[in-house]
Amino acid sequence: MSKNLQKWAYALLASVFTLTMCFSFASCSSDDDDDNKISPVLYSEFNGEASINCPLNLTGEFVGFSIPLSQLGKQVDLTQSGDWTVGGSVVKGLYTYDDHFFQKGSFVYLRRIDEHHVEMRFNFVWKNGSKSGEYKGKVTTRKDVLDLANRNGNI
Repeated sequence: MSKNLQKWAYALLASVFTLTMCFSFASCSSDDDDDNKISPVLYSEFNGEASINCPLNLTGEFVGFSIPLSQLGKQVDLTQSGDWTVGGSVVKGLYTYDDHFFQKGSFVYLRRIDEHHVEMRFNFVWKNGSKSGEYKGKVTTRKDVLDLANRNGNI
């Protein structure tokens, strides 16, 4: 299994784990509720990349992508060559530039506001449809999950 697929497989497994621990759901819209300890929106910075996995409302669909840290706060054009991986259930897979899946108008944007808050926007245009959305709010990091597991005596 390629390194990129292993990373995404881990991210998907982590999101399933996190969602089973959560009793509430968040949508990809503004979320100002900081009372929840765990958010189903997962964010990580690892190996020079920033990654996010965001569920879309209660539909069971999700969007996820990974971009270089140098692209944080910048709109990434998905029709241009770059070191990005983008996809989710809405487009039925994960894609890189070499797949030439996304069409004109497709982009992702990710900005870290602070350690536990991000702003994310996406617009996907492909042969069979389009989907756009945004999220600004709390995220869960790997450290958050480990801290919660430790507090609950699961580690």
